[in-house]
Parts: sequence; C-alpha cells; structure tokens
Amino acid sequence: MNGLLEKDILILIKQKKLFIIYLASALMLSFAMDSTFVVTYFTMIGSLLVLTTISYDTFDNGMPFLMSLPVDGKTYAKEKFLFSLIGLFVSWVAGVAAQFISMLLQHKAIDALDLLSMDIAFVPIFLIIISVMIPINLKYGAEKGRIVLIVICGLVVGIGFLGKKLFTDLLKDVNQIDLEYWIAKFASIPKSAVIIAGFGIAFVIFFLAMMISSGIMNKKEY
Repeated sequence: MNGLLEKDILILIKQKKLFIIYLASALMLSFAMDSTFVVTYFTMIGSLLVLTTISYDTFDNGMPFLMSLPVDGKTYAKEKFLFSLIGLFVSWVAGVAAQFISMLLQHKAIDALDLLSMDIAFVPIFLIIISVMIPINLKYGAEKGRIVLIVICGLVVGIGFLGKKLFTDLLKDVNQIDLEYWIAKFASIPKSAVIIAGFGIAFVIFFLAMMISSGIMNKKEY
C-alpha cells in the first residue's frame, strides 16, 4: 500500500501548476465571497484528487500493469480511500489556514470557535461525496462514472422535490403537525451533537463504500 500511496503523491506533484492555479483562484475569490468559501473550495478539490489518480491508473491500459505487481484489488481500493482521507484532511487544513489569513488581511473580526465549527461541519459532506464517487469510478470508469453520477444526482434532486411535495400535502391534511415547533426543536440541538452525528453517518457510509469498492475490484479481471 505504501508504494501505491507514493505513486499517487507523485502523480499529484506532476500537476503542481494546476494546484497553483486553484490556490490563486481560491485566494482571490475569498476576498469577494463569504470566508467559508475558501474552505469548501479547497476541501472539494482535495477530496476529488483521488478521482484524478484513478483516471491516471486506467489511462493507456495501466491497470493490468498495476495488478501484475504484488497488489490485489482489495488493497488498491483501500489505498484509494486512505488517499482520499489524506487529501481531504490536508486540503481542509490548507483551506482553514487560507481562510484565517484572508480574514486577517481584510481586518475582519474573527470568532475562531464559531468559524471552526462551521468549517468542521463541511467535512462529513465531502466524506459522503467521496464515498459515492470512488465506487462509481472504480465500477464504470472515469467517463461512464460521470454519467452515472449525473443520473444519481438527478434522482436525488427528483426524490427531494417529490418528498417536499408529499410533506407539504401532508401538512395541509394533518393540522395537528406544528412545523414551527419541530423546526425550533431541531434548532435547539447543540451544534456539537449535530456535527458528531454527521461524522458518524459519514464514516459508516465511508466504510460501507470501501467494502463495496473492494468487492468491485476483486471481481474485475485484468
């Protein structure tokens, strides 16, 4: 696994010019947009780096060569998830640092605790995104994977709109439901509890996705 991690890091080093462009863009936009933007931008880029390495691995019939080395499909899948965690953590830290630097340069008041709690709340979201995208890319490849992801996003949005309509109709029919009461009840839950629950759900999905990805890679023949 160490060899696979080293390979992926070297792949990213070769794309350093692209990262410099991303960094410059994020810093410039941080002066024009909300301070949390730079954290979400950095974290999004970092969490999706793993997909770049999958594309490189499959390019020019590279997977058969990789699988000829002392590496099996299960190890390959686990390495991609470990690499995604490293990329997510490093990019998040870089984003938080850029955020504070940007706010200091703009002489904005900083409530460090509140700001960090908001920044941390984004991490489970990107963990779930990674968990969905890695198995899709391993199963269908980079090109087909994008199409499948678009279809899944469309289904999620469609189900969301349908669920909203059904819930609205339910509220019209059942007068006993006090929506404002339940909104206030949810808002009273401590932020820390919501964040911990979010991380719990995200890691469960993450490890399930890793098991699914290991199964996908084990079934493939090269």
